[in-house]
Amino acid sequence: MEIKEVITRKERKAFVRFPRKLYKGCPHYVPPLDKKELSIIENHPALDFCTLKLWTANDGGHIVGRIGGVVNHKCNEIKGQKRVRFGWFDTVDDIQVARALFNTVEEWGRAQGMNEICGPSRFSNLEKQSMLVEGFDHTPSIVSDYNYPYYPRLVEQLGFEKEVDYLQYRVKVTEVSDRMSQLGDILSQRYHVHLRHFDNKAQIKKCGKEFFQVLNESYAQIFNFIPLTDAEIDWAVEDNFQVADMELSSMLEDENGRLVGFAFCLPSLSEAFQKANGSLFPTGWFHILRALKKNKYVDLYLTGVLPEYVHKGIHSIYHTQLHQTFLRRGYEYAFTSQQLEDNIAARVWSKYDSELYFRRRCYKKNI
Repeated sequence: MEIKEVITRKERKAFVRFPRKLYKGCPHYVPPLDKKELSIIENHPALDFCTLKLWTANDGGHIVGRIGGVVNHKCNEIKGQKRVRFGWFDTVDDIQVARALFNTVEEWGRAQGMNEICGPSRFSNLEKQSMLVEGFDHTPSIVSDYNYPYYPRLVEQLGFEKEVDYLQYRVKVTEVSDRMSQLGDILSQRYHVHLRHFDNKAQIKKCGKEFFQVLNESYAQIFNFIPLTDAEIDWAVEDNFQVADMELSSMLEDENGRLVGFAFCLPSLSEAFQKANGSLFPTGWFHILRALKKNKYVDLYLTGVLPEYVHKGIHSIYHTQLHQTFLRRGYEYAFTSQQLEDNIAARVWSKYDSELYFRRRCYKKNI
């Protein structure tokens, strides 16, 4: 077996496509779009302050595993850490392959002056992070990775320990209670906040930069989060708001028109991405467009409020509006975004007909 650094464009394409071979026949794996994955590792604006290395494990000329190493210099400076992150980790069920991959990242990290390894993580919280440890019989959203049940066993055999867990819930879409609607009206009047109105998709995209600036403030205390740069915000706007839906983009503003809360949702694209199998052509775009128009499931991608509005319950205003939209459009279930297990905001789902659907874990180890 040989560990080989990924250097050429051809090697990067093979790196990106390896999981499709590994998960062939797995009904829950959702392949990302190859073009987007290549763009992330080649052009992401976080590369201005991150160092990225990629490797594959090869046996007899065939890839049997892959891994990426990231040193986020800005995050390490802000948080006073010396960490190398691991991401893009995929492997056959073989401890020797996993050990060789991690040894490579750890050796590189030590050479960079790092003393800890953590992950799975990429450049920021808006990228895919954490490893599935519960919910292997469910299909995730397109912004989360799926992994086989043996992954946690392998990393724990190699000395990794839990750092944090993320939880995701499946929420049944039921009728909105009068109490919830009344509460939203009361809070709107008390705190002088209301839903922002949009006339077209262009208006949503135009306020995308403001959206992520609010996200910078509202996510400030979240694990592993550092403020997005202007270049990262431009990237995120382009990446997320291309297919924005007016009815599923709910934003709260105060009496002066300042954005103070947000919820960005999309119909589930998991099944469409499975059918696309990594490419928009020749038919991938058709499956995605159809999923955007007709669907039983909806994903709650990003939600939050400014710190000054935390614990005031104003999220119930956009929850009510979105819930009514979900009912009208025939959605049966909504899937929440990843939330830290100790995040009190996650308790809101106990008020709904919900069930824990996924548990994901970030690991760490001294090196």
